[in-house]
Amino acid sequence: MLRDLHIQNLALIDDVWLEFGPGLTVLTGETGAGKTVLLSALELIMGGRGDSGQIAAGADRAKVEAAFDLDSGSLPEELTVSRTMSTGGRTRVLLNGDLSSVSALQKQVGSLIDLHGQHDHQALLSSSRHIEYLDRWASGDILPLIQAYTAARKEWQQAQHELQEIEDMLARSLEERDAGSIALAEIERIDPQPGEDDELRERLPALQNSERIAELMQQAQESLRGDQAALEQLYDFDVALEQVATFDSSVHELRREASEARQVLDGIADAVSEYAAEIQHDSRVLEKAFDRLSELESLAKRYGPTLDAVIERRERLASLIDVAENSDERLFEARDAEKLARKTLTDTAQALASERKVAAKAFIRQLSDAASDLELGKVRFDLDFKELPFEQWTTNGSEKVEILYAPAPTVPTRPLTKIASGGEISRVMLALKSVLGGADNTGILIFDEVDAGIGGATGLAIGAKLKDLAKTHQVIVVTHLAQVAAYADAHFKVSKELKGDKVNTTVTPLQNDEQTQEIARMLSGSDSETALSHASELLKSAKTYS
Repeated sequence: MLRDLHIQNLALIDDVWLEFGPGLTVLTGETGAGKTVLLSALELIMGGRGDSGQIAAGADRAKVEAAFDLDSGSLPEELTVSRTMSTGGRTRVLLNGDLSSVSALQKQVGSLIDLHGQHDHQALLSSSRHIEYLDRWASGDILPLIQAYTAARKEWQQAQHELQEIEDMLARSLEERDAGSIALAEIERIDPQPGEDDELRERLPALQNSERIAELMQQAQESLRGDQAALEQLYDFDVALEQVATFDSSVHELRREASEARQVLDGIADAVSEYAAEIQHDSRVLEKAFDRLSELESLAKRYGPTLDAVIERRERLASLIDVAENSDERLFEARDAEKLARKTLTDTAQALASERKVAAKAFIRQLSDAASDLELGKVRFDLDFKELPFEQWTTNGSEKVEILYAPAPTVPTRPLTKIASGGEISRVMLALKSVLGGADNTGILIFDEVDAGIGGATGLAIGAKLKDLAKTHQVIVVTHLAQVAAYADAHFKVSKELKGDKVNTTVTPLQNDEQTQEIARMLSGSDSETALSHASELLKSAKTYS
């Protein structure tokens, strides 16, 4: 559940705090008051795209914060989110106080919220999305089959790719194969190792200056172990303290610390000696390192551009040469593997398609019932399954699925895009959301202008449907219909006010008479006695709905 929302310097909003509760929350206000800015803030929290143009005029940054109460076993869990955008284009994201990323918002917060904006009407009219709706509704039965199909498709694509590589290799000219063999022989002769060139570049300065390094290390050894050097002086220091200790026992701690220091320096002296012993002065070692690096750089230039790329090319050439030398056997194996992978893919695709057709019957029935509740009358839905040629199979499967619609029993079903009006599309989408809402685990449903193009009794039906959804979800609705707002468990009014020469958006929670006045305004544009009486009756009727 979304518990708190804090918005600063976003569009016309200066500073707004909102506290949300369970059930149905509505946001109302005159056109242009800033209701959509609140939804933009939620989209930012969900990991949506943001830009500096959303920052309020005169501000150098905008900030949106939210707190969610999550159900996690027997104990409640809190998730806090913060997103800051600066005029310079930088974004800062915090999740539970820790630095995070926009992609993490999409993953963690986006999965909590289903935000239905006005553009989602167009999504419903896009038939490519319809198969996703069916899969979401039937996720428990469909998901394992989708996973099996996805895995089988990946296996087939790999098998098909390997077969294509072998066929391409065999189709190449003899000269090309010989060139590949020559390149492979040269790479294998030099035998580059991963990161070898970088290691040599790191070693060269030490090899080039080995004599100077040896001199310096000799000085270091003498400073530690020579006559009157550090270790010798620490020994004298300890002798002196030992004599002092016969008079004052408190210096024993100083003797202990000095002994530890002597042990540390002794270890350093040993390490210096080992390093000095390993220094190589032989010019042949340096020459050999230069020659090896030159050889590797030349190899990378010819077959790279990097040494890692050369090593990858060696593996690829070895595989292709092996194919050429064992062409008949490898081609047979590759064809057999592709054939087997295609059969597995076909079998899983058929199982997925069969399960979808079974699920479609119950899905259509529930969608029709939900649409009937929204004053759409005896509309009919159906799902059209079209088998695709194998070459056109997608990540969704072997079929194209489209929702068909008929506004009356006597009218044949046809695609939504061809026969549904704007008001019908709004209600079909709400019906679909209510059906999907009961099937998935998204706890927060947000609707923007879901009642566009609707009024009267149909508005009451939409309000009742949203109220039903709010029994199992937290529902937040931006609406212009009094019939919808009347069902609210919590009602916020969004207004514009003039502060000096600046227009600012404010959000006010409404109670009792304030809510009645807002409902009256939405009904008739005034707070006359008639309008207030009508609003009171509407609220009273909505409150008795269960």
